[in-house]
Amino acid sequence: MRIFGYIFSLLATVILLSGCIYGDIDKRMRYYVTTEATRYCEANHYSYCEIYAQCYRDFLEQMPAMTDSLSAFWGMSRDYLDDKEAPKEMDNIYAQIKDNEKKGREDLSLDYSYLLFPHNRCSSIINAKQYDISNYQEAIDKGIKSYKLYNE
Repeated sequence: MRIFGYIFSLLATVILLSGCIYGDIDKRMRYYVTTEATRYCEANHYSYCEIYAQCYRDFLEQMPAMTDSLSAFWGMSRDYLDDKEAPKEMDNIYAQIKDNEKKGREDLSLDYSYLLFPHNRCSSIINAKQYDISNYQEAIDKGIKSYKLYNE
């Protein structure tokens, strides 16, 4: 009988710790994505990068935590040993969306469009171009709405 008590205690501890770890991963990934957006802004020598980064972060915080997607985002499998790619990063993300659409992988295109959504909302701050993600706007809005309802 005591063994069941120990197993239950162990299981409860594991479940609680995994919840804490998930929250930390989510925060780190959001921080990483925001940092990369800031690097994009600074690499293009835009003005008001701090304001753009805060705006980007604010919109990113409204979106559902897609830890698996966030790790795939930004072409983030790359290491930036130099900043040659940073100025073109939003173009690279958009190219990934279009490439995935050609392959019939709209699910991946939706994941990448979650990165361009905050950029499009904040691009006027730095006078950067916007990207057409209208095919995914309804799904993004639905995700944001359900995320807000879930967190109220």
